[in-house]
Amino acid sequence: MQYTARVALLRLDESRADAALRSNLREQAAGHGELPDWSTLEVSEPVEVEGASGHVWYRWGACVEGRPSPRRPRA
Repeated sequence: MQYTARVALLRLDESRADAALRSNLREQAAGHGELPDWSTLEVSEPVEVEGASGHVWYRWGACVEGRPSPRRPRA
């Protein structure tokens, strides 16, 4: 399954955007019993978007394929 995420920040901060995107993708995959396959991660370049209040936001998007989560043996 493929998962997609978007994040918008008021500052051009690639490491914060990357962390937020990965967190969102990880949560989505976990909800389906999968793990993100980070080797398939694609992140878009930031796009400047002007908000209603006139502030400029930087928006990133990402997608990643999921893979089955290994099952842990019960103790």
